[in-house]
Amino acid sequence: MANEMLYSACAALFERNQLLLKQSAHELLERYAEQLIAESENQNVTAVRTLSEIWNRHFLDSAFLLQYLPQGKVLDLGTGGGIPAIPLAIMNRNLDVTMLDSELRKIEFCKKVIDLLGIHATAICGRAEELSRSPEYDSQFDYVVSRAMANGSMLTELSARFLKIGGKLVAMKGRQYDREQERFHEAAEALGMTVEDEISYRLEDEDKYLIVLRKDADTPAQYPRRYAKMKRSPL
Repeated sequence: MANEMLYSACAALFERNQLLLKQSAHELLERYAEQLIAESENQNVTAVRTLSEIWNRHFLDSAFLLQYLPQGKVLDLGTGGGIPAIPLAIMNRNLDVTMLDSELRKIEFCKKVIDLLGIHATAICGRAEELSRSPEYDSQFDYVVSRAMANGSMLTELSARFLKIGGKLVAMKGRQYDREQERFHEAAEALGMTVEDEISYRLEDEDKYLIVLRKDADTPAQYPRRYAKMKRSPL
């Protein structure tokens, strides 16, 4: 196909950012990128509409995240069109990936991609503050990941109950990350968690951050609160 990003160009992009891209992963990522572009004509699964931008802004981000997710059960909270969940599942087959979003059309798209690519992943529709209390999802995940889904305090509250003791929230933030406004540390203290690391890095000359929080104790019974209360009274 004429608009394909050649493996050599994509591998060079990854290598320039100290990341490795296997050819088998490239083939699946290309097919996924084409699905993202096609679906964006019907719904806003991504604001990025060209293959080169998808590789630069979505797939590089996801690949960088892999070094913090060696294996285990991963929940992508507010997955949207499947970023970073689908690239993670493609590039590391040792991950058991679940995608969660409250918008049914986006989850239906993710399910279509899962079937098309034959990857090991699950997509579910629902509200995090409700699903995290169900026996099927309460304390079941080694990692929760999220990319620009909510501010730090709310994201931590929504994530905590999903995690096993010792599990980690890995929050992806952009160049406008502000530690005081995000309130990860304040939320962690209330939720029995610890901010383990704040990693600043650059991909293609763009500043980015990963905030890593570890769950140390059972989530207090009152959390997570209803969405409106979280928004009105952040931790």
